[in-house]
Amino acid sequence: MTVVKKWAVLFDLDGTLVDTAPLWRAALTALIGRRQAVPAGVVDGLRGLTALEAVITVHRRLGWSDADPIADVTWVERFVRRRHLDGGARWDGFGLRLVADLRQHGVPVGLVTSSSREIVNALLTHNDVPRFDVVVCGDDVARAKPAPDPYLLGARRLRLPPSQCVVVEDSPTGLSSAMAAGCPVVVVGDHGSPSPSGRATCLADLTVPTLFAAAPPETPDGDPS
Repeated sequence: MTVVKKWAVLFDLDGTLVDTAPLWRAALTALIGRRQAVPAGVVDGLRGLTALEAVITVHRRLGWSDADPIADVTWVERFVRRRHLDGGARWDGFGLRLVADLRQHGVPVGLVTSSSREIVNALLTHNDVPRFDVVVCGDDVARAKPAPDPYLLGARRLRLPPSQCVVVEDSPTGLSSAMAAGCPVVVVGDHGSPSPSGRATCLADLTVPTLFAAAPPETPDGDPS
């Protein structure tokens, strides 16, 4: 298999490579439980938001006008970080294998996430996690997903145009961000509208050739299949 190095792949983290949703739900539920009983559904529908956006949404839903969102974000992130360091979140084995296969074929691989650098560093301490060429965190950009800034920064750090950076995402928020940046997208799971580039039911369905099938035809200098 011959892969042209001008292509790259940018992976989302939460919900794509790592199933962190249960940890964030647990953290937000614990935060609420410190002040009151937890209403049903109050932590639903927060996929793809930054920690700050999720906390502000919870505050608004509960009418906590006197709560300090920054202090609560700090508490929630410490909760999640402790769980990560304790092995509370597991990387997707198929995703790790795909990252390793891409690197073996000379394809630059990046991680683009709304999570903070502190949270990401805790996850990257796992021994079986391959190296990423670039890591863009939520605190690296002024505007998080769904703005295009995170994926634009990832492409810039790889020194490639966004049109040559295939994105793997799982949420409508991340999909909007990648599309706004001009990246071809492969959507994992069934969490939102199908992307114009491609859809896979899970990471186990993805291989190096199927990823690059999502690449736009106007960049034909090589065929990674």
